[in-house]
Amino acid sequence: MRKAHTILLAILLIVWTNAKIAAQDQKDRYAVKGKISDENGKPIPFATVRIEGTSIGAIADSEGQFILKKLAGGEYTLAVQSLGHLPTSFKLNITDQSPESIMITLKSNARELQAVEVVAESEKQQLELSAKAVDVIDTREVKLKTVDLGEVLAQTQGVSIQRSGGLGSDSRLSLNGLSGDKIRFFFDGVPLDFTGYSVGIGNIPVNLVDRVEIYKGVVPIAFGADALGGAVNMVSSSIVMGLHGSVSYQTGSFGTHRFTLDLKHLEPKSGLLIGLDGFYDFSRNNYEVDVEVPITERPLRGRIQEITVPRFHDDYEAYGMNLTLGLIDKSWADEIKVNLFLNDTYDEVQHNAVMTGNPFGEVIFSSDLQGASLSFTKDFGRSLSINSVFGLNSTTRVFVDTTRNFYSWNGEIQGRRNRQGEVSGSVAGGSHQFTWDDNYFNRTNLKWQFNEKHTISISSAPTYTLRTGDELLAGTFDPITAKGIVYSWVNGIEYQADLKEGKLQNVFFIKNYWQQVRTEREVDGSEQVSVNERKISNVGWGNNLRYNFSDKLIAKLSYEYALRLPRPDEVFGDGNFIVRNLELEAERSHNLNLSAIVRNSTNSKIRWRLETAGFVRSISDLIFLVAATDRTSAFDNVNEATSIGIEVAGELSGLIDGLKISLNSTYQDFYNSASKGGFARFEGERIPNTPYFFANSSVSYSLPKKLVGDQSINIYWSSRYVHSFFLGWESGGRNNPEFKFTIPNQHIHHAGINYRLPLKSVKMTLTGDVQNVLNRNVFDFFGVQRPGRAYYLKIVTQF
Repeated sequence: MRKAHTILLAILLIVWTNAKIAAQDQKDRYAVKGKISDENGKPIPFATVRIEGTSIGAIADSEGQFILKKLAGGEYTLAVQSLGHLPTSFKLNITDQSPESIMITLKSNARELQAVEVVAESEKQQLELSAKAVDVIDTREVKLKTVDLGEVLAQTQGVSIQRSGGLGSDSRLSLNGLSGDKIRFFFDGVPLDFTGYSVGIGNIPVNLVDRVEIYKGVVPIAFGADALGGAVNMVSSSIVMGLHGSVSYQTGSFGTHRFTLDLKHLEPKSGLLIGLDGFYDFSRNNYEVDVEVPITERPLRGRIQEITVPRFHDDYEAYGMNLTLGLIDKSWADEIKVNLFLNDTYDEVQHNAVMTGNPFGEVIFSSDLQGASLSFTKDFGRSLSINSVFGLNSTTRVFVDTTRNFYSWNGEIQGRRNRQGEVSGSVAGGSHQFTWDDNYFNRTNLKWQFNEKHTISISSAPTYTLRTGDELLAGTFDPITAKGIVYSWVNGIEYQADLKEGKLQNVFFIKNYWQQVRTEREVDGSEQVSVNERKISNVGWGNNLRYNFSDKLIAKLSYEYALRLPRPDEVFGDGNFIVRNLELEAERSHNLNLSAIVRNSTNSKIRWRLETAGFVRSISDLIFLVAATDRTSAFDNVNEATSIGIEVAGELSGLIDGLKISLNSTYQDFYNSASKGGFARFEGERIPNTPYFFANSSVSYSLPKKLVGDQSINIYWSSRYVHSFFLGWESGGRNNPEFKFTIPNQHIHHAGINYRLPLKSVKMTLTGDVQNVLNRNVFDFFGVQRPGRAYYLKIVTQF
């Protein structure tokens, strides 16, 4: 705690000593707004605007609008450029009489017209070419497809998504072998639980996301996170003047319906922002699966046979919504927003975690979440800026397992049990269990820029969770009546240096981790309260280094000694199939990345890019889910684990007009290196249920304008290969050949076509997709079978 208090004291001193400087720096400063158009008055999206001789600049939004803030009065030379147009520059004299907005017109450059599409990736490229260990996915084209965000992420090198079924099923994202809560998830920099998208990364509609940032192993302090394996940040659509938004609807196989809405309105004069976004998902998930059942007729009664049946009792329904009210570009705040959100899910559970034994016909899990957040951003000029967000939410989760009915895999009732409950292992029958979480979160970031080359940033992020529960069927499985408290606090300080005219960038940081876990439970038959308490405190650090050998060759080296504090669901259970483990220790890891990016000139008609990266993760006290067939799965610590691997990715476009090709592959050896403890007998074996080699490829082709005119038709195809991997410890199945302990090689293909209607006022696209084209059997998380061939239709309207 002393270290945390010291950091907070430093924050207060910085704010106090710079207040007068910042106030003076604000005086007599101006904002220059403008719009960039072509010769026909059509907006030019994502053009770059720069003040010559400085690092001040901006990228225009999708409507060609930009803003340069905090400029002192005087004369400047403004340079504007966009691929496909001739660059231009002109003098700009800023005074009290200057116009509020300027109009800029660029002339077309026919020789560069084929390369205009690259400009839209400027923000993506800026982040990828920084010192940070990050990959960025631009979702502009992906939004038109019927894939969800999980499938999009799975197409990235080093990323694996495993699911326990169809839409709405549990999903696990893995970065370089590390998965689950080792990865932190954010939406616009805010933890996912404090938004309306707490349904899980695999089920978030892609249409609500403009880009995805994937930080591997080394996480910036700005997130205020204790991630071990990395972080994923989803960025929403940008805010532009006027009313803008999108609406999408998707329908298809297995009774699937998905709807998204994203609306934003910014009033130019008042700066009033109103936003509404949300989603609704429903699916029957009644795809066919192969199951083993006993033969009931003589003479083969009792023998096991394999049959194919449609899934039943696997409906999924979820919706989420965010209402945003805010003010933009005020003298006292660059941006202040209040966000009200809710999320509700209903999930029918058909089987246990490993899809063995009898199916469930009436087990239900549901959750609902409501909350609010307040965010504030202010740039006090060159010297100091602040960004702070406060959030709270309340979550109710319900698990219902009360029936006496006994179901077969064809969905029929086979009989009645003597006790309630379908889930085997319940101590005294069924369960009707409630858990309630109250969560509070704050993250404050301060940035102090000495000059254009040196910057110090400070972050502080406390989180508090109160867990309570109740079991309506008294005396049954773990009632969770104890009160649980988890209080975590992550602080960080960072120094960034940009040297050698921008060729060299180095970012050094230190993080402090602190956590307190406490449970209180009444002792049966007395008024006494049993208290369990433990604390964790440690320090981590890291460094990011990037050097530009040339515009065509960039190298990065990054390292972090990272810690990851146990999450409430790992400590107290999830109110579903996972039980508590109050003895979990924090995970610690040495994370190392070395990567290189080679590319040709962005002005070339044929453009290519090659990226390769090697990584090492050396982990102590790895938190690992020990799966069971009943409600006794639990997280435990593996003493030591190591992940080492390599990634390769390449992109090619322009070889044929409209053709784009991308390929990537990942090899990772994630193995148990513990020589003592409960898992020592598995030393040297790969961590179970984790793919170690996978590859992706995709091809898209846009028909030339001379064939389609004002219309646009795009055809695309993608495939994913996952090599066979073990479900359990490799040595665990050697003496039992009948035990299905491996997932076979899998090669899955998707294909589709989208047609963009030539409308002037809105952009409308109709898309048809076929997923798992060859109808292959797909097995994923703990060997649960996923959907076969599926057909989907999607319509997207953007305005």
